[in-house]
Amino acid sequence: MPRHSNPTNGKTATTRMHKTRNSSIELLRIIAAYLIVLRHFVGANAFDVWAQPLSFNKIILEGILYPSGKVGVVLFFLISAWFLCESTTDLKAALRRAWILEREILFYSLALTTVILITDRSLLTPKTLISAVLPTSTDLWWYTTSYMVFLILCPFLTIGLKSLGQQTHRNCCLACILLWSIGGGLTSFVSFDMTKENVLIFIYLYTLVSYWRWYRPELIARRTATVLVALGYATSIASVLVLTPITLALDRGTHQQTMLGQNEWMLPVMLIGFGSFAIAKQHHFTSKIINSIAKSTLAIYLITVYPPISTLLWKQTFNMKDIYHDPWLTAYALGIAALTTATCIAIDYIRRGIFTISIDRNPGKWFNQLWKPPMKEHNHGNQ
Repeated sequence: MPRHSNPTNGKTATTRMHKTRNSSIELLRIIAAYLIVLRHFVGANAFDVWAQPLSFNKIILEGILYPSGKVGVVLFFLISAWFLCESTTDLKAALRRAWILEREILFYSLALTTVILITDRSLLTPKTLISAVLPTSTDLWWYTTSYMVFLILCPFLTIGLKSLGQQTHRNCCLACILLWSIGGGLTSFVSFDMTKENVLIFIYLYTLVSYWRWYRPELIARRTATVLVALGYATSIASVLVLTPITLALDRGTHQQTMLGQNEWMLPVMLIGFGSFAIAKQHHFTSKIINSIAKSTLAIYLITVYPPISTLLWKQTFNMKDIYHDPWLTAYALGIAALTTATCIAIDYIRRGIFTISIDRNPGKWFNQLWKPPMKEHNHGNQ
C-alpha cells in the first residue's frame, strides 16, 4: 500500500532502515495484501461457511483465514503510519501524497470498469459506473477513501498528539484501548461508537503507533510479539469453537461465530497486527525483488475488492461448494490466494510501466502547478 518517505535528518537506526527500505517490512506489505485476498475467499464466497457445522476446515477458514484479512488492513496502515508520524507536519505534503495516490486509484477504477463493460456489463450497477469516475468520494474502496481523509487530517493530528507530551499521550492510548479493543473489541454488540470501514479506525491506530514510535520504539520485544500473535489467533479460534454450536442451535446470527475477526479494532486482530509488525521491524535485510513487488500491493487490494471482480472471483470462479469437505481445502485456498495475488502484481507491473513513461516522469508536477497560484495570491495579500 502507500509508501511514505521520512524527511527527518536524524541518524537513528530506524531512519537508516527506512532509507534503505527494510525488505522485512516490504515483505510484510505483500503478506498483508495476501491475507486480505484470503479473507475475501472466505467472506465473499458464494458458499456460506458460517452455516456449516464444526469441522477442521471450518476452524481454519473462520478462525484463521477470515480474521487475517483484517490483520492485513491493520498491517497496511501500521507500516504507513510508522513512517508518517516522523514526517513533516505539512498540509501541502499530505495533499501531494493524496494526489499521487489518487492517480493509481483512478487508473484502476476506470480500467477495471472498462474491462467489465467489454466482458460482462451485467456485473455493473449505476453506482459502480459513477464510482468509476469518482472512486474516492463515492467510497468505491473504503480503505483508500478513509486513508485519503486521514492523510488530510494527519498533519493536524500529529501536531495535536505531539503537544500532549508522553504521559498524556500514553493515557490517551490506554483510554482508546480500554474503549475499543477491550470494551468494544471482545463482542460485536458493543462498539462505543466505533464504526467499521471508517477513518476513525485509522485515527485510533495512529494514536497508538505514534506513541510507540515517538516514545517507546522498542516497547514490544520479539518474544512478546510472538506471544501476542499466538494469543490473537488462539482467541479467534476459541471464539469459533464456542460460538458455532450456539449460533447453529439458535438458527440465527451465524456470522457471530467470527465476531472477533470482523473489524480492525477487535482485540485478537490488534494483537496479531501489532505483534506481526513488531517482529518484522526487528528483522533487517535487503532484497530488490521484494522491494519492487511491494510497490504493487495496493493494486492487489484495488483489483480483488472491486465489486464486479470480487463477484467473478469468489462467487463464480472459485466457489468452494464442491471442495469444502475436501481435506485439501486449506491448501486450495492458500494456492488460489497466491495465484490471485501474483496475477494482480503482474497486472500492476504493466500499470507501472505505463506510468513510468507518462505521468511518473515528473510525479506531482500538476499538483505543484495547482498549488502555486493560491499560495502566490496569499503571499501577495500579506505584503
